[in-house]
Formats: sequence, structure tokens, C-alpha cells
Amino acid sequence: MTAAAGDPHLGLVVEGPGDAISLPLLLRRQLELRGDSRDLLGKPAICNGRDRATAANGLERYVAAVAARPGCKAILVILDSEGDPVCELGPQLLERAEKITSLPVAVCLANRNWEDWIYASAETLELPGLTYSAGSRGLGAIVSALRPRKYVKPTWQPRLTARMDIAKASGRSPSLSRTLTRFDEFIAVVAAEPG
Repeated sequence: MTAAAGDPHLGLVVEGPGDAISLPLLLRRQLELRGDSRDLLGKPAICNGRDRATAANGLERYVAAVAARPGCKAILVILDSEGDPVCELGPQLLERAEKITSLPVAVCLANRNWEDWIYASAETLELPGLTYSAGSRGLGAIVSALRPRKYVKPTWQPRLTARMDIAKASGRSPSLSRTLTRFDEFIAVVAAEPG
């Protein structure tokens, strides 16, 4: 479920269709861990690829669209770093986003990708033979563990996100931990705002 039109909510911008399902799932689970069951998330805007988000005026269009929704109080952008230094790409994208809106914005990059976040909770994913090893690539490990089944992101990413132990994964993944910290900060802003 998403917040009703006009209700205070956190606007979301994501990279792709799998993320559009997985991010709200992850964030709602984080809210549940805090004992909060309110609908405080807006419908994610999908960039349809990181390249579209990082292109000139790409991210800006999505942030502007989300910021214009009645009730939006802050915006959380989630993209994959894909190996780019998060300490450089994140601030660059944040600067671009902040030029579009006066709302609080955070750009959070999964270091290297969402599958690394999932893999950080390898023991809970219920995939035979999958074990966590620091420094291993999550996507490759997950694809190998699924064989002969194919990893189809819009199907498997949400399914595996639902199986994650959030505390374990955030303890192993600094980028996930930072993202959840920003989310908690923004939810405090959204929840404090009148409708």
C-alpha cells in the first residue's frame, strides 16, 4: 500500500521495476521493526535504468515529478553505484536533485548494487549453498545459487528482499546501513508534518 493522495509521505525515486517493488518492501519492514505500521511511502518513480538517472537532466525530471505530488515531504533516491565511487557520485547527484526542490532529498547508492544488500543476509535467503563471504559480489553469488533457475530481477529481487535479516545485512553493508539511517531521519520528518 502507498500513502493516500495528499497524505504526508516520503517520495521515492528508484532505478528499475524490481527496485520499485523491493524498496517499499524493505522500508515497510524497517518501519515494522520500529513498531510503525502507517502508510508513509509514496509510489516510486522509476528511472528505467541508472544511465537515465545519471544522464543530463535525468534525475532532475524524476525528482521534480515526485516533489510535485501533494503531500510529499521528503525524497529518497535509491540507485546502484555499479562500482562508481559512492563518495563522488552520491554528492554529485544530490547537488543536482537539490536544485530542483526545496524538500529534503537524500541520494543513497547501493554499493555496488541492490543484490549486494540482499547477499549481506545470505544465510536467510533460503538458497542452497549460498554463504556470505565479505568482498564477494552479491549478484554473481545469487545467480550461481539459483542455477538452473534464472535470476529475473523484478521477480527474485523482491522475493529475496523479503527474506533478508535487515539487522544482519545492514551490519555487513555500510551503504545499506546509511540508507536505512537516512530513511529513519526522513520518516521522522514525514510523520511530524501535518497533512
